[in-house]
Amino acid sequence: MVCSKIIDNAEANTAKKIKIEGINNVKEEIKLDSPNLKSKSERCIRCKQFLDLAPLYNGHPNNSSEEFIALVDEKLSLYSGKEENILETNEFPIHKITHFSVYDDKGHLCPFDTGLIEHNVELFFSGYVKPVYEEDPNTNNGIPAHDLGPINEWWTAGYDGGDKLPIGFSTAYAEYYLMEPSPEYEPIFKKTREKIRLSKIVIEYLLDQGWENPTYEDLIQHVENSGEYSEVEDTLLQHAQFLCDQVVNFDSLSTDDERPLISLPCMRSLVKMAGVTFQKRKKMRKAERKGIKLKKGPIWTKAVTTSLVKNVFEQFFLDQIDNKDGRDENKGPKKKRCGVCEACQSPDCGECTQCKNMLKFGGSGKSKQACKKRRCPNMAILDAELSDNEDETDAPDLNREKQKTCSKRILHNAQWKEKLPTKYDGKDCYASATVGNVDIKPGDFVMLKSENPNEPLCIAKVVYMYDKLPQKFMFHGHLLCRGTDTILGETADPRELFLVDNCEDLPLGTIVHKAEVEFRKPPSNWFDLGGELSLQEPLEDDGKTFFYAKRLEGNRFIDVETSFKDVDDKCDSCRRKAENNLYNTPIYIEGRVKWKNVLYKVGTGVFLNPDTYDFKTKRGVEITDSKENVDETLYPEFYRKKSDNIKGSNIDTPDPFTVGVIEEIQKQSNNIKIKVRIFYRPENTASSIFMSHVKDLNFLYYTDEVITTSFENVAGKCYLAYGDNFESPSDWSKKGPFRFYFTETYDPKTHRNDEVPIQARKIGTLGKGKGGKGKGKFKSDKDLPEPAIEWETIGKPLKCMDVFAGCGGLSEGLHQTGVTETLWAIEKETAAAQAFRLNNPDCKVFTDDCNALLTLVLNGQAKEKGLPVKGEVEMLVGGPPCQGFSGMNRFNAGQYSLFKNSLVVSFLSYCEYYRPKYFILENVRNFVSFKRSMVLKLTIRCLLAIGYQVTFGVLQAGHYGVPQTRRRLILIAAAPGYALPKYPEPLHVFNRRGTQLSFAVDGCRYDNGCEWTESAPYRTICVRDAMSDLPDIKNGCNTIEMSYDGDTVSHFQKLMRGSDETGLLKDHICKEMSAIVEARISQIPTYPGADWRDLPNISVKLNDGTMTKILRYTYRTKKQTKSDTPRGVCQCASGGTCDPADRQFNTLIPWCLPHTADRHNHWAGLYGRLEWDGFFGTTITNPEPMGKQGRVLHPEQNRVVSVRECARSQGFPDTFKFFGNILDKHRQVGNAVPPPLGAALGREILKALVTTKCLVERE
Repeated sequence: MVCSKIIDNAEANTAKKIKIEGINNVKEEIKLDSPNLKSKSERCIRCKQFLDLAPLYNGHPNNSSEEFIALVDEKLSLYSGKEENILETNEFPIHKITHFSVYDDKGHLCPFDTGLIEHNVELFFSGYVKPVYEEDPNTNNGIPAHDLGPINEWWTAGYDGGDKLPIGFSTAYAEYYLMEPSPEYEPIFKKTREKIRLSKIVIEYLLDQGWENPTYEDLIQHVENSGEYSEVEDTLLQHAQFLCDQVVNFDSLSTDDERPLISLPCMRSLVKMAGVTFQKRKKMRKAERKGIKLKKGPIWTKAVTTSLVKNVFEQFFLDQIDNKDGRDENKGPKKKRCGVCEACQSPDCGECTQCKNMLKFGGSGKSKQACKKRRCPNMAILDAELSDNEDETDAPDLNREKQKTCSKRILHNAQWKEKLPTKYDGKDCYASATVGNVDIKPGDFVMLKSENPNEPLCIAKVVYMYDKLPQKFMFHGHLLCRGTDTILGETADPRELFLVDNCEDLPLGTIVHKAEVEFRKPPSNWFDLGGELSLQEPLEDDGKTFFYAKRLEGNRFIDVETSFKDVDDKCDSCRRKAENNLYNTPIYIEGRVKWKNVLYKVGTGVFLNPDTYDFKTKRGVEITDSKENVDETLYPEFYRKKSDNIKGSNIDTPDPFTVGVIEEIQKQSNNIKIKVRIFYRPENTASSIFMSHVKDLNFLYYTDEVITTSFENVAGKCYLAYGDNFESPSDWSKKGPFRFYFTETYDPKTHRNDEVPIQARKIGTLGKGKGGKGKGKFKSDKDLPEPAIEWETIGKPLKCMDVFAGCGGLSEGLHQTGVTETLWAIEKETAAAQAFRLNNPDCKVFTDDCNALLTLVLNGQAKEKGLPVKGEVEMLVGGPPCQGFSGMNRFNAGQYSLFKNSLVVSFLSYCEYYRPKYFILENVRNFVSFKRSMVLKLTIRCLLAIGYQVTFGVLQAGHYGVPQTRRRLILIAAAPGYALPKYPEPLHVFNRRGTQLSFAVDGCRYDNGCEWTESAPYRTICVRDAMSDLPDIKNGCNTIEMSYDGDTVSHFQKLMRGSDETGLLKDHICKEMSAIVEARISQIPTYPGADWRDLPNISVKLNDGTMTKILRYTYRTKKQTKSDTPRGVCQCASGGTCDPADRQFNTLIPWCLPHTADRHNHWAGLYGRLEWDGFFGTTITNPEPMGKQGRVLHPEQNRVVSVRECARSQGFPDTFKFFGNILDKHRQVGNAVPPPLGAALGREILKALVTTKCLVERE
C-alpha cells in the first residue's frame, strides 16, 4: 500500500485516530491525494525494484566492445610473451574497472550486493577496463567495454585493518577490482562504500571493546561518535545484513579459542532487530587476518577471597577464584560434586538402592552413599556457565514453603518407665520410656520416617511424653528443618538443621533411633575473626549427628535466642505459634483494640482496605481503541495494537488505603465493629486529576462521611491532625511515618469546600504536647490522642563502606535517613567515582580494582593506603555489577561477564574480613535465577557460614516513591546479636504487573515478607509528578545549567528541589537524535500507549532538507486473503525466505519493524512516549527509541528524556551531581539504586538498631 501525500516535518505532528474519553483533542486525519492507494506497486521481475523507482541504464560507453574482445587489448597484458615460466594461478586475468555501471537485461541499474547474484539473477556491467597495476581512476587509457559478465560472484578482498576494503567481480573471463563508478551509478555504489566503511568501524569496535559485552545502544553511540553518519541507527539497520555477513566471515578465520564477534550482545541485537538471515551471500577471497586478533582488554584480576568464602565458592567459580594464595598453590580443589548441574541440585531420590542404604533414609549405611540419579558429569560446571541469563518465570501453583509431616506407622514397641507429676493437655506425662531397646526422655532428639517414603528421615525434639488412648504411648515432638529443605538446597551442609515452628503429636513407636543435635553459638570474639577462619571441615554424614545455629522464619535466617535444650518444660513451637496467633488477632479491651502490638482507640487514625468505601470517582483516563476511526492505509501498523497492554500505564494500578479516624468501637459477638469518619484525598474529589497533582501527598479533606465496618478491614495505623495547629503542617508531616493533615472540608455531594468544624480541629492536638498550640481539653489521659511517632534516630551514624558504589544512589538514600556516614567507597569507573566524590566530599573514593584493594587489606597494608582496618566498617553495602544477571542484556557471556559475576565472591570476602554489623547486597531481580539459583544459594550459604543472620527478597522501587518500575533483589545480613531488619512495607501503590515480587527456587515460592501486598498508604508517583516543572528543551540540548521555568507543582517536585528554590537546574540535557529519528518522534502522537505503530506512512521533509520515502507493502501475510490489503514488507511474510531485495530504507516507518514484528511481540514500546499519568520503564544507561527499553520519548516534546528527567525517575534530588559526558551521566543514573529505595532500607535498619539497643538494655 502506498500513500503519496508529502508534508513538511513542522506540519507532520498530526493527531490521529483514537478517541480519548474525556478529552476533546482528536486531531484531523491526514488526507491522501493518490487516487489508487490500494493498488499493489509493480516490481521488475529481474531486479525486484519498484518500476516507478528503478533507475535506468543510460547506455554503453562510446566505442565499447564486448568483454572477450576488450580483454585481448594489448594495454591489459602484463606479459611480453617472452616469459619462460608463468604460474598457473596467474593464467586467469585480473584487471581493474573504472567508470562502471551494473545493470540487468531490462535496462535497470542494479545494486549487486542485495542477493540478486546469489539468486542467479544475471547482472552485467560496463566501464573502462584497466591493468591491475593502474592506480589512476579516470578513464584515460582505459578499454571501453560493455555487457561484461554475467557476474558470477562479487567479493571483498578481506578485512585488513586498513581504510579500504577492496571489492571485485568475477565473470567467466576474468576478475575485476572496482575503482570509481560512473556518475549515474554513483548513488547506488555510494551505499556499498558506506557499508564498507561501516563494517570497518564496527569490526574495529568489536575487536577493541568486545570484552565489555557492548550493547546495541553502545554500538549506535560508537558509530555516532565516529562523526561519519548522520542517521546512525537507520544506517546500521539498513546495512545489517552486510555487516553481519562481514562479521561472520571475519569470525570464520578466527581460532577456536576466540569468542565469535557475532555472539556479542550488540550484534545479536542487530540480528534480531533487522531480521538478518545467514545464507551464502558472497565470497570473501584472499581474506587475510594476519596480525589481527581480538583485543583482550584488561587482564582481569581473579576474585580475591578470604579462606572461608573461597571454600564455599571454589567449586562454582573455579576458574575465577585466585587459588594462588601462597599456601595451597599446588593443591587443587577437593573432588566433590560440582553443585551446579541438575543432578547435583536434585535431592536424593530415596528410591534407588543406594538411597535405601543411606542412614538418613533408615538404611544400614554400609553400601555406597551416593544417589544413583545424582551422579555428577565431569563437565557440569562448564555446562552451568552456559546458563547465564535465565528468564523470570511465574509459577503461582508452587508451594510457599516445604513443611514435612511424619509417618504414624509403628516400628517399635514402647513401655513407660517413669511418670511425671505434670500433665500435657490433661494427659499424664512421663519422664522416660523404652522404645525398642532405646531409652527416650524429654529433651532427646529422635529420628522419624517421613510420611513421604522418598524423603529423608525427619529430626524432632521430644518435648512431652504422655498417654493418649487408643495409641497410649504418645509424644509431642518439635520438628527441625534440614538445611537441604530450605532455599539452600544441596548447597547446605547435610548435617545443618534450622529451628522452625512445626510440631506434631506422634506415637512413640514411630521413632527410628536417637540423634545427636548440637547448638553452635557464635564465639564471643566473632567480630575479630574476619579473614582468619576457613569453612569448618564437614564431618562425615553418619545420619545421626547434626547441629543448628539459626532459626528459619519464611525468608529469614535469624539468631536463636538460647540453646534449644534450655527450654525443656514447654514446646517452643507451640509457644511461638500461640504468640503469633495472639499478635495477629484483634483483641477488644475496654473500648480499645490491640492488634499487632498496636493500640487502637477512639480518635486513632486508621488505614482501611480500599474497597471499604466507594469514593465514586474514576482515576485516570481510559482509552478507547476505536478501530473504525482508523485509516489503515495511512496508519498501516496500527492494527498490531488490538490486544496490546499499554506499558507504563497506571490504568490497573490499585487505589491507596482509605484514611479515616475511629469515632466508636463496639464488640459484637465474635466481631469488632468500628465507626470511622472518612477523609478524602485530593484524587477522590471532583477535580481529582489536577488536585492530586498539586496537593501534598499527606493532605486530606475532612468530610461528614461516616461508615461502620468490621475491624478486619483495618490495614494499619496512621496519624491525623488539623493543619492549622502547626506552624508548618508540611514540615510536621515529614517528621514521622504516615502523618496526614487537613485544613478544610469537602462535601462529596455538592463538591464544595468549607471550613473545618470547631470540634474537628481538636484532632491531633496534644494539649501542651509536642508540636501543638495547646488547643483542646480532655477528661482523662485515656482520652488523650496519641502523639504521632517520629522517625527512629541513633546518636551516631554507622561508618559505612560502599563497594561498586557507582555514583552513590544507595549511599545517598541511606544518608537521607541518618543511619550511615559513608567514609570509604570503591568504584572502578572514573566518571562514576568522580560523581561520588562530588556528592560525598568527606568520603575516600578508590578507583582501583576491588580485588587489588582486597589483596592490600589481607596483606595488612590497609591503613597506609587509606583503607579501613578491621573493626572500623560498621556497615557494608554494594551492588556487584549486574550485567551478567540482568534480563535487560539479552545475550551475555564471555570473560568480562564471568569476571563481574565472580565479583559477588569478592564482595562477600570484604564482608567476611570486616564483619560489619549490617550488610546489604543489591542486584537485579534475575540474580535469584542466575545459574539455576546457585549464586543466590551460595551467597546465603556463605553469609550463614560466616555467622550472619540473613534475609532475602525482591523489592519494587516504585513502592517507595519513584515513578519507575524497577524490581531489585535486596539481601540483608545482620551480625550476631543485632536485630535483623525486615523489608520496608510499600509506601505507594504501584502497577500490578510490576509488583509480582515472589520468585521460585526448586519448586518453592519465596516473597519478601511484606504484609501490604494489595495496597499502600499513598498513591503512585507518576511522570507528571516527576517532571512537569522542568523547562521545555529541544532535541540535543546540551546546556548544562539553566534556570527553572517556574515553581514546583507537585509534592515529589518539592522533594527533588529541596529548600533551594532559586538554584540552577543542572543536567537537563538530552541526546541528539538524527534527522529521520527526530521526524519519527514528531509523528508519534501524545496519547497514552503511542509508539511506532502509530506512525503514518507518509513522506516528510527532514530538517536536513531531504525527503523520506513511503514504505511499500507488497506481500500478503499467511493469515490474509487475496482481497485483503497487503501487510507484508518481505516475502517471508508469505512463508518464503527473506529476500534482501525487499529491504526498504529512509522510510518514516522503519522497514525492519514490520518485517520482524510478528516474532517479537509487535515491538511494543519502541518509539514509545511516556504517559503523563503513567510511569517510566526501568531506567537504562542509554536511552534509544529502538533500544530494549524503547519507551524513552518525552510525553509531549519531540526528543528523548533528559539526564535530569531520568534522575528524577530514580528519585535523585536536583542537587545531586553527575560527572562526565552525557553518556557517562546516563550510565551513572541507570546503574544506580534509587535513593528513595535506599532511604526505605535505611529506616528499617534504624528500627533494627533501636530494637537491638532495647534488647541489650533489657538483658
